[in-house]
Amino acid sequence: MVVVAVVVALAAGGSVYALLDGGGSPDPGPTAVGTTGASTTSEPPTAESSSPTPSAAPSDGAIPAAYLGTWTTTIDNANGQHARRLTLQQGEVGDTVLSLTADGPAEDGGSYHCVFEAGLAEQPSADGPVRIGPSTVTVGEPATACTPGAATEITLQPDGRLQRVNATTGEKLTYRRQ
Repeated sequence: MVVVAVVVALAAGGSVYALLDGGGSPDPGPTAVGTTGASTTSEPPTAESSSPTPSAAPSDGAIPAAYLGTWTTTIDNANGQHARRLTLQQGEVGDTVLSLTADGPAEDGGSYHCVFEAGLAEQPSADGPVRIGPSTVTVGEPATACTPGAATEITLQPDGRLQRVNATTGEKLTYRRQ
């Protein structure tokens, strides 16, 4: 019972943090200036990421528990390294369930900070995939650096990582659990 209370407390804290901090990551989908033509990188899975720990019970919403939480990756291109942070929280179809933060060097030598949100597009099966609708920009610094993104499909990979595929372009980005 104590374990359940801790899991619930962590999930609630993570949701509050994601809402206040805007956690997440755009590519593939929304675009942050300075990331075009990017090659993706992510760290190899660890023993922890091979068996994801659910943040909430599946009955708390439509998203399978193994997908919930915060995931990170980086994109490397000619402008430098671009950090991506994606947070999936529990919700029903139509609810905002994805928050995505993109930070990195801009093409002009400055930097950008973008936060995106997107809703659950349809009811996923027990094992996924999770289909997310188009994103909106909630923070854009500078505003010209951040563009809303297309719908995406998120799948949990056998090695425990999360893959996000842009429904329009087919671009893929793989995240590891934070």
